[in-house]
Amino acid sequence: MALAPIVGAPPNVTQELTEALVSAGKGRKLTLMPGSTGAPYTLRGYLVASSEKSGSKISYIWDISDAKGQRVARVSGDEIVASRSGSDPWSGVDSAALRNLAAKTTSQIVASLPGAGSSAPAASSPPPPASGSPGMGGPPPAPAPPAAPQPPGEVMALVAPVSGAPGDGEKSLTAALKKRLFAGGVKLASASARNVYTVKGSVSLTDASGGKQSIRIDWQVLDPNGKKLGTVSQQNTIPKGSLNGPWGAIADAAAGAAAAGIIKLLPRSST
Repeated sequence: MALAPIVGAPPNVTQELTEALVSAGKGRKLTLMPGSTGAPYTLRGYLVASSEKSGSKISYIWDISDAKGQRVARVSGDEIVASRSGSDPWSGVDSAALRNLAAKTTSQIVASLPGAGSSAPAASSPPPPASGSPGMGGPPPAPAPPAAPQPPGEVMALVAPVSGAPGDGEKSLTAALKKRLFAGGVKLASASARNVYTVKGSVSLTDASGGKQSIRIDWQVLDPNGKKLGTVSQQNTIPKGSLNGPWGAIADAAAGAAAAGIIKLLPRSST
């Protein structure tokens, strides 16, 4: 299996995780070849790190495509790395954490391969990546279905359009967060609904050394009176300009990493 460059992590993390994946794969009869082409399968990884009270949460998505470029499987999940909280969630991710992540994900990958004969759950196979967007995964997730009218006392959330994102990030991030919140049991509202809590996402980019950019996503949660209840923040280092086009799986990974924190800030019912 060819291993494409991992997207979303700092270069030092990418390099060490690549080596850990190759090593972990050997114990599972999975040969991973970084930078190779022409293999029966190709593995593409997308990582997002966010700060939690207990440390750093690494959310990952691994897409497996066949020799024709069609995606045959996807595995995803989260890994909590206990560390002191800081402005950069990657700073607490050490070698042991990356080895654990590699062992966990290679097991999932092997179980998800066609003909693996495993009872382990594998993600469904959505359509192949859109042409012209190599390495960015499939198309942005579709918006969640609109919520039905709810009783006046029930809490609902309005996801405002994300601002400041390059490429199609404003659209795809907004849609991905709606999908994740809806899946987490949050009722989605229109602007005209009563007792609405608002989630506002904003993206900022700053240049970093070595042809990189630092991307920060802040999700503010406001109560019906406009009072800020809290902010869920995410920060990563990416190749400069890598998100100027379709975000694909990156939007879903970012929304998935943020959704749990946002849901914690939303009350489950109103008085």
